Amino acid sequence: MLKRIKNFWILSAAVNIMILLFLIALLYASDFFAQSDSQTASDGVNGLLAIIIITTICLCVGVNYVLANHFIKKPIRSLANGMNKLADKKFSFRLDEDSIEQYGSLTSSFNDMAELLSSYLTELEKSRDYLRGILESSADIIITVNPSGKIRTINMGVTNVLGYRRRDVIGKSIDVLLANPNDRQIAAERLRHSDNVVNYETQFLTKDGKYRDILFTLSQLRNSYGAIIGTIAFCKDITHEKRLQEQLMQSQRFAAIGQVFTGIQHSMKNMLNACQGGAYMVRIGLAKDNKKMLEEGWEMVQEGITRLTDMSRDMLKYVKEWKPRFESTDLKKILSDILNVIRQTAKDKGIEIKLDFPERLPSVICDSRMIHSCVMDIVSNAIDACTWKNYTENELPEINVSAYLNNNDEDLIIEVQDNGCGMTPDVKESIFNPFFSTKSKAGTGLGLSITSKMINVHGGKINVDTKPNKGTIFRIVLPLDTTVRNKEINDGQKSISS
Repeated sequence: MLKRIKNFWILSAAVNIMILLFLIALLYASDFFAQSDSQTASDGVNGLLAIIIITTICLCVGVNYVLANHFIKKPIRSLANGMNKLADKKFSFRLDEDSIEQYGSLTSSFNDMAELLSSYLTELEKSRDYLRGILESSADIIITVNPSGKIRTINMGVTNVLGYRRRDVIGKSIDVLLANPNDRQIAAERLRHSDNVVNYETQFLTKDGKYRDILFTLSQLRNSYGAIIGTIAFCKDITHEKRLQEQLMQSQRFAAIGQVFTGIQHSMKNMLNACQGGAYMVRIGLAKDNKKMLEEGWEMVQEGITRLTDMSRDMLKYVKEWKPRFESTDLKKILSDILNVIRQTAKDKGIEIKLDFPERLPSVICDSRMIHSCVMDIVSNAIDACTWKNYTENELPEINVSAYLNNNDEDLIIEVQDNGCGMTPDVKESIFNPFFSTKSKAGTGLGLSITSKMINVHGGKINVDTKPNKGTIFRIVLPLDTTVRNKEINDGQKSISS
């Protein structure tokens, strides 16, 4: 292009110089005739000279116009036309190659640029079609909404799951899909604090008025300047999964009920067998007037009745809704009372019980009756574990009851350690299950289940470490203020259920 402009100026200058030289020659000739001829001839020559000058000027202008049109205007018009074609996305347009080297180079550059843009457009179209194919083939529902809550786009998932076509919902409020329109306000409120809302559960209405359970994730759409231009929702239809979950929960309830009844039946069978055996001995004793057999049979009947009574009482405790009465409690007093009550029983069985806690043990906000019952039950089990073990000559049965704060001073630990028979891994896994007992004759299998429930309502937990024939450690972990932890648990359960 630069060479074309250079050629234009060279040719234009050459033509203009030739015309000017021709004009100068005419001027000399006219001056010569003006001196030799008459006045009339001189006036004619001057008129002719004026015409020649005007003609020469017009000729110069015309020649310059033709040269400018050929060397400058025409290529510029071609380039402008090419740029307009590219602006109209007609990337297949190409300029004709020019015979002049510089303009031909510009044409090649333009054509290369058009080719590059065409390839970029092709790649973009392929990427667009690929992404559109992914969105359309997705079984999940994908919806985009503008900032005012109007639906902009939907995929085929909306049609397949909800029955709506694009013309049914495009441009309408997202509320037409929601079973509860208030869910949009809730989700929008959450989006104010974050660009994403993950796993929000709601319900959509199908075109024929049915409800579908939906789990969706929302994300804010922003432009390159960070301004919000809309929201995209990825929604999964979990209606079938919800139904299966409900069926599973129902099956688990029935299984739990069956397990409970099995445990009750098994326990009652053992107790009734004892009663039947005792009744038989009473009947024989009466028939034979055998006082000793009569007394033994009556003791068996009384033992069976007592165990049935205990099981009934424990079952009522197990199924009741525990409502603790929280108050500031001196844990040292509870542990000391337990030791005073059970020390003589342990001593009669040759077991030494030790109590260990620091001088300054903080008070705990709890239900003192429940904690007393829990620790008493665990200590009683520890005594039984010691009686079931055959100790060596250098070993004596002992139980250590201690209390201390954890490292963060947030929880108080009550620890009951014995060196009794210990438990196998299978027994350890089952000790908190209802109606599980290792006490074949005396246990109802509900003691530790009730203890676990009591500790749970305090927001605490029970840990167990045990080794067969080495001993067992029960650790009750209680928050210093159990009301706070208990409220957190209840709030969490309410939010889960809602």
